[in-house]
Amino acid sequence: MFDARRQHIMTKFLYIADTHLAANPMGYQQQTGYPERLSDILSALREYLSANHDIDFILHGGDMIDTTTEDNIIAAANAFHFEVPVYLCLGNHDLTTPDSVAQWSTLAPEFFANGTPDYTIISEDCVIHVVPNHWGDEPYYWKSAQKPHFSSAQMERLSHDLSMKANLPHILLTHSPVYGLPVTQTGFSEPYHYPGDSFATDVNALATAHDNMECVLGAHNHMNMHVSHDGVDFVTISALVETPFEFKLFEVGAQQIEMSTISLQPALAFDAEYDTTRSYVQGRAIDRSFSRACGTYVETHDRTGSAHRTNH
Repeated sequence: MFDARRQHIMTKFLYIADTHLAANPMGYQQQTGYPERLSDILSALREYLSANHDIDFILHGGDMIDTTTEDNIIAAANAFHFEVPVYLCLGNHDLTTPDSVAQWSTLAPEFFANGTPDYTIISEDCVIHVVPNHWGDEPYYWKSAQKPHFSSAQMERLSHDLSMKANLPHILLTHSPVYGLPVTQTGFSEPYHYPGDSFATDVNALATAHDNMECVLGAHNHMNMHVSHDGVDFVTISALVETPFEFKLFEVGAQQIEMSTISLQPALAFDAEYDTTRSYVQGRAIDRSFSRACGTYVETHDRTGSAHRTNH
């Protein structure tokens, strides 16, 4: 359970993802990646924390490392040691060996609230469910398959846990996006980096059954996205090690959720290239920030990016 470090006002946390520690080079990137400058980037993030003393914890959306090895996990435990807790949702690059979970649990248990990869963070204002999705037939192991799904056990546990503290907003953190980037964001002919109907169907079934599921956080696509569907905000984030080195700030109260996107580039001393032809990575205004009361009318988008209005 989350233990507040300060006088309670609301829960504030930073959301980062896709740091790919030890990548040389990154096998997938949307903007120019600088994993070799991760130490500098994390130092800038520490400076932000020092200047903002009301941050409660950091959520890492996955792909903390690029390949699962003992050395990489130990290096990550050292690199991501902050003055606030860091909670990790294991991504596909964190799960490249069949014994990945055992290695993480042994070498860096501090990243998991209960020592296991599936866990729940409970604050006075909200409940966060950390549930790493699977990629193939073998749980918690990624070789090459890109078929995101939850196991039946994960679905059952989520359904049960979403019923706890039903008066608070609940947030689900997993690694895979639930939706692709809308055509209104990219200008492409169809949603970009769409994970498939099956995963979206399962996650939306949970949201339909539990009105308090207000937000779903994902990563993996290395892009900022915000799609609202049936009153739930589906958010993904660009890679922290790619220009312009962004993270998100969430401020959550019992009846309010706010999100903003912040770049660390002004605090970094090295020059970084930016591909202007891929500016959709940074997203539109709605992909970078929003503020809404929980359970109110919100804008929604279907797979084509068409807008609707839904009462949650």
